Amino acid sequence: MVKVEGRRIIRAPVQKVFQLVSRMDTAPRVTGLWLTADLVERKSNSLTVQYRGYFAGLPVESLQRAILHPPNRIEFRQSRGNLKAFRGNYVLKPIEGDTEIVLALEAEVGITLITEEAAKLVLHQFIERSLEKFKLTAERDLPRVVRKAAGNGTKEQVAQVPQVDIAPAATPPEIEQAAVPSTQVSPQAPPAGAPPQQATPQPGGQPGGRRRRRRRRRRRGGGRGPASGPPPNPGGSG
Repeated sequence: MVKVEGRRIIRAPVQKVFQLVSRMDTAPRVTGLWLTADLVERKSNSLTVQYRGYFAGLPVESLQRAILHPPNRIEFRQSRGNLKAFRGNYVLKPIEGDTEIVLALEAEVGITLITEEAAKLVLHQFIERSLEKFKLTAERDLPRVVRKAAGNGTKEQVAQVPQVDIAPAATPPEIEQAAVPSTQVSPQAPPAGAPPQQATPQPGGQPGGRRRRRRRRRRRGGGRGPASGPPPNPGGSG
């Protein structure tokens, strides 16, 4: 007989873990040994399941009957199958709100092609995959552990809360800027010490935008030509 045992701590009540483990007809979803499971008979405290799968690469069948002892123990044993013997049990123990689960298996293969080392490896994988799947499934609906910033912005608090969006933390008071009255400077009065501002030139070259017309000075001077108009009459008569 080859004997293998494994254990896990599951963060869930023992009643929830027992309800999950007692569904023996869902073993193909959990283990890597059985591929199909057909429920043959179900009673109040027992059920019979027909399994088909591969043991160390060889196809095997196993008809097993499980006895339920809620909420702490489940025993199962092969009634008929290719293996010479196959049996095991689940033991559940509550620990401060959590559950310790222990799975023990015993098998006698009775097939010359399968060595004892190969049988131990198959049973070890059966136990580890089963316990890990039970743990993940039972803890799936647990509240998330999230971190919320403390009020002073320097420490963090860890709390278990439901899966909801976390409101943004308030702004710490020490980094809030104090309200200081700002000095408004009139655009007509530049601050002290600043160079005087020049007016923006407007079209026409003058600050006010007015165009000054240059007055042309008439230059008086002789010798540049006769004055315009009729020549004077020396006789004085027309």
